[in-house]
Amino acid sequence: MPLTNEQRELRKRIYKNLDPFEPLDPAKPNFTLYQPIYQDSGLEDPVKRLEENIELSGIESLQLFSGFRGSGKTTELFRLRKALEEQGQLVLYADALDYINPSEPIEISDLLIVLAGAFDDAIRKHEALQGHHEGVLRQPFWDRMKNFFLNLRIEPEQIGGKLEFESPASQVIGGLKGGIDLKLALKSAPAFRKNVQKLLAGRIGELKNETHAFFEEGVKSIQQFFDDERQVVFIFDSLEQLRGSLFNEQEVLQSATRLFSNHLSLLQIPYIHAVYTVPAWFKFVKPSVENPITIPSIRQWENDEARTRYDNGWNALLTLTKKRFGEKGFKDFFGEDAVVAKRRAEELISVCGGHFRDLLRMLREVVRRADVWPVSAEVLAAAVSELQKQFMPIALDDAKWLDGIGKFRDCVLPSLETDYINRLTRFLDLHFVLYLTNGKDWYDVHPLIRDEVAAIIERQQKNGSSEQLTLPSG
Repeated sequence: MPLTNEQRELRKRIYKNLDPFEPLDPAKPNFTLYQPIYQDSGLEDPVKRLEENIELSGIESLQLFSGFRGSGKTTELFRLRKALEEQGQLVLYADALDYINPSEPIEISDLLIVLAGAFDDAIRKHEALQGHHEGVLRQPFWDRMKNFFLNLRIEPEQIGGKLEFESPASQVIGGLKGGIDLKLALKSAPAFRKNVQKLLAGRIGELKNETHAFFEEGVKSIQQFFDDERQVVFIFDSLEQLRGSLFNEQEVLQSATRLFSNHLSLLQIPYIHAVYTVPAWFKFVKPSVENPITIPSIRQWENDEARTRYDNGWNALLTLTKKRFGEKGFKDFFGEDAVVAKRRAEELISVCGGHFRDLLRMLREVVRRADVWPVSAEVLAAAVSELQKQFMPIALDDAKWLDGIGKFRDCVLPSLETDYINRLTRFLDLHFVLYLTNGKDWYDVHPLIRDEVAAIIERQQKNGSSEQLTLPSG
């Protein structure tokens, strides 16, 4: 029977609720859809860990937060902001993608400038300071930074040769109409950004002093404005999206590796609890530094040979699904019989890999395809098949590596060379590989591609090659 008008309207609401790319914010109505899935699944709440770290760190700290694409990092950071604000702290939030191009190499000079600029912008946008920010920051940082450049004493040879301008500092910056142009040029003009990097290559200490002085003045002004000593937290989101393009992936990854390996101390901001989202591969290239708090996939199976079902994870994802559909929507869509409805929903949950975005994408696809309710088995299978196509084809070399990951439940990195880090990051970002934890970190292959990986390996063996990827020693 065709859908009724009431069901069509319900279908639209459900479809909107299943948006896999929309962060949930406690300050917005959409947060009613949030499900405390970490607590429900028996995992440690990442927001609670960040909150406790900040509380125990005194007046300043540096917090690293990570997760792979679609793991819900921004939603969790919005939760953190809400929790800290309820404790009386001032929380400033900025999205790195408003300031940097994630497809271009980054240097510490770029990041120091945009951090201070984003801090300034966040103050001017903060609701509690609306209409009063001029009393907090008398001069916009971008104008202040332009003046910093113009006052630099520098010789042309210090930047490795003559630029296309008469005077390196004044002419690189002097053509800009104002500080806001500096912000735009740093993000969207690669040649300009490279000139700035050359200009500051030997002046990082001066730049650090300038930006840190601005942060310190900002905090003191905020405390004077509120007439108290409240702590300031600065969240800089989306920095983990430094990836590069098909043509410069290694160059961008190497620049980000230098940034986090050599300059982490410069990112500790005076009198501020700084929270940075960092690429998840950071834990592989900088093991000597405390690992970032990383969001795992929801565990649906045990780390044993049989992958024994872990009910807490399944139940948490089922509860999330019910919340997104609503009580009536879930019954109408999956069926009035509770046992049958659960079985139908679990056909999608069983292959999502404990990953929110993959589950929401399949649920959205099945809602889009179902023109008769309750949903049929054929539509459920078609939605699974549609998501599965996005993993295909799998190259033979990738299949060998994935086969090793599935067998050893380890990332099986042969070395820390850039190419291997790139490939592993791609596996994790595209969800070929899942990061999981049960008190100890481990990895596994996404359920949607396990059979395909096994089939590729079997075909290769039948063709006379028994070459297998083995876990590196040490």
